[in-house]
Amino acid sequence: MNQVHSELRLARGLIAEKDSEIQHIRGNNNQYVEENERLRAILGEWSTRAAKLERALEAERVSNMELQKNRAKLKRQSTREKIPDIPQSESSSIGVL
Repeated sequence: MNQVHSELRLARGLIAEKDSEIQHIRGNNNQYVEENERLRAILGEWSTRAAKLERALEAERVSNMELQKNRAKLKRQSTREKIPDIPQSESSSIGVL
């Protein structure tokens, strides 16, 4: 009977040891889960920021293209105003030989 009690105590001790290990592993796992959630939130925030910056950059590119078009248009208009058309008269002083 003593041997049965001894084996029972040994089995209970092993079970308690395994339970303790399981609790420790669960605690570590919970910490990893929390850290994972925190990192996912950070990643989501950075993804949102990156998307906003990409949209702003695209808007800036479009705006820049429009400004370049307007600049070229104004430059063409300015060039036309500076060089007026010289009328060609039929009685030009330069004759054709």
